[in-house]
Amino acid sequence: MKFLEGLTRLPHDDLFIHLPPHSVPLSPLREMALARAGCCPLLLLLLLLLGLWVAEVLVSAKPKDMTSSQWFKTQHVQPSPQACNSAISNINKYTERCKDLNTFLHEPFSSVAITCQTPNIACKNSCKNCHQSHGPMSLTMGELTSGKYPNCRYKEKHLNTPYIVACDPPQQGDPGYPLVPVYLDKVV
Repeated sequence: MKFLEGLTRLPHDDLFIHLPPHSVPLSPLREMALARAGCCPLLLLLLLLLGLWVAEVLVSAKPKDMTSSQWFKTQHVQPSPQACNSAISNINKYTERCKDLNTFLHEPFSSVAITCQTPNIACKNSCKNCHQSHGPMSLTMGELTSGKYPNCRYKEKHLNTPYIVACDPPQQGDPGYPLVPVYLDKVV
């Protein structure tokens, strides 16, 4: 997505091919060729951007057979700490790529779901469905250091700090809490 942000900083004219001024008479065939040449780079750029967007969505997408809350639990809930290399390896099997960073909350899902009952606060994306844990919690962050899928290697960092989760109403197949965690927004 940084590529897309870079494009928005380009001057508008840099996105298009400059055609000769219309004061020079062109044959109809040459005019059509130049028009096509000016269109194709723009079309190629749009297709490239669409491809990058689809790749980004696929990489971060949850598995089809899981609800958002089930995917959250798979990625982030780990009551008993485990080594990051093997724990994140299980997550990477779903996406078939090395996840750059993952945080494990060392408490049961029920405790994380209770966090959804704390007062609403703004998430990083400005939505208002986030909630902060009651206090510092044990967690482990695993950061990718090397490797290529499936041989991803992670550095562990153990913390005792609050976290913020986004919560939504449960979907069919979720536990019966009024709200369930669906996204780990931030470690405070």
